[in-house]
Amino acid sequence: MSEGIIFSGNGICVADGKGRFALPLDMRKSVKASSGENRLCLTIHTQLPCAIGFGLSHKQWLEEQVVEMERSAREKGADFDAEAEREARFADMEDLNFDDGGRFFLPPDIKDMMGISDAIVFVGASRHIQMWDPAALLASEGRSPRVRHAVEKFLAERAAGGGR
Repeated sequence: MSEGIIFSGNGICVADGKGRFALPLDMRKSVKASSGENRLCLTIHTQLPCAIGFGLSHKQWLEEQVVEMERSAREKGADFDAEAEREARFADMEDLNFDDGGRFFLPPDIKDMMGISDAIVFVGASRHIQMWDPAALLASEGRSPRVRHAVEKFLAERAAGGGR
């Protein structure tokens, strides 16, 4: 397991007949390298209307950040509520298994909160993977022009009956 994992690229996936989504191959390999197994940590983004996923080594790194913040505050004689920080980082997080094909079930509450129904857009964003409802991605400012184009094309093909 290595925290040197950087996620990049993008992909669009339509849920299979069982309602599972599949991580794009390169992202799946990176999650597995980070976790040492087929394990995806999932939570909601704190600033964007999307879910995010990453491997177990990143989850450990998040804890190490809190420990460092606590140490730094103690050295400076400053107040720091480590428990509140841990709750903010970990309370909404869920560890999911995925099969060798990268298929996993997105928790129903996260699907509902993010407006994801039967299609999802995966966006590599360095230390994590963003997971978007296609329409929400298009409505969000600052998204990659290339990803926006792919989503617009996907939705147009779907509306014309040629999409999945």
